[in-house]
Amino acid sequence: MARPGFLQRLLAALGFHPEPPPPPPEPAAAPPRRPAAPAIDLRDERIPESSRDRVALIMSLVGDLEERATQRGLATERKELERIGSVHLPRLLQSYVDIPPEHRAEVFRETGRSASFLLNERLDKMTSRLREISKMLARDNLDAFSTNMQFIDRHYGDAESPFD
Repeated sequence: MARPGFLQRLLAALGFHPEPPPPPPEPAAAPPRRPAAPAIDLRDERIPESSRDRVALIMSLVGDLEERATQRGLATERKELERIGSVHLPRLLQSYVDIPPEHRAEVFRETGRSASFLLNERLDKMTSRLREISKMLARDNLDAFSTNMQFIDRHYGDAESPFD
């Protein structure tokens, strides 16, 4: 056991006894895990042929945009992209394939559109959102390019700028 220092001995002589250190805090319980979304298999014959290219495009965009958002330290966008690719897309596809084929006609009777048409509409909405995120991520690059062009124009002489 380590010998107490001068200050500790002086305080003990004056009647002040240090309190024992508090016990270490309990480790925080891990948040409950959500069940993993099913993996996407584009070879799954239950996914309509017309949807497969859309799904592949979404998966590709999510991967590219996640990388760009991570490089820029954009946590909010990265989390949204992660949710799209790992939760929203797989759940949408799973909910479609869970409809027994013999009951898909009921979707048409209720909505006037086929289940595959409705699936493709939702996939197109996801693609549109990914394109918005891509544009937002590119905005800084476009602004920097425009600023650099303006500098060059001022420094080396005016020229018509496509951004003016």
